[in-house]
Amino acid sequence: MTTVTLNIQLDDKVKRAYQSQPAESRARLQKLVARMLQEFAESRPESLLAIMDEMSQEAEMSELTPEILADICLS
Repeated sequence: MTTVTLNIQLDDKVKRAYQSQPAESRARLQKLVARMLQEFAESRPESLLAIMDEMSQEAEMSELTPEILADICLS
């Protein structure tokens, strides 16, 4: 599989929170986002909520706490 870089716009607080995480946490988050986008591209748009639920479960299994995710995701 070929990989590409996707640039998305985020506010500065999200950027700082992401960059402050250890490399292992950033790598796990990158995999979660990549998987979500891949599944979204391959599925019907109405299944987005199911994908989001699965991502939440994977985040929990990867020990990405709600606090870490909030730091990364919230502005």
